[in-house]
Amino acid sequence: MKVSHAAVLDVLATVGPLTSREIAEFFPSVSHENVSAVVSTLRRLATPRIYICAWTRDNGHGKAYLRAVYAVGNLPEARKPRPVSNRQRCAKWRAKQRPAAMSAPNSVFTWAGQR
Repeated sequence: MKVSHAAVLDVLATVGPLTSREIAEFFPSVSHENVSAVVSTLRRLATPRIYICAWTRDNGHGKAYLRAVYAVGNLPEARKPRPVSNRQRCAKWRAKQRPAAMSAPNSVFTWAGQR
C-alpha cells in the first residue's frame, strides 16, 4: 500500500488515534520519515485534517521520548506536557537502583553473618 494523504486518513479513521510510528507500521514498504512527512502536511493544511489529541512517552532505546498521538479532525491540539524534571529523573533512577543494592552484599564478611 502506498502512503498518501487519503491512506493515512483512512488508517486513522478506522483504527483510531495513533503515533506516527504506529501509522508507519501499516505501510511496510515505506520508511517512517515518509509517513511523518505526510502526517506533517496533513496537520499544516489551510484546514488541518488531523490534530494532536494526546502525548505519550515512548520508551525507545532506554530513554522515554515524547511522541504525539494523532486523530482525524480539526480540533484544538493537546498541550505538550512539561519536561521531566531532574528531581523526577533522579527519583526514578534511585528507585530502580534500590532493589539491587539491598540484595547484593557489599562485603565478604556480610556473607559470613547471613548463615
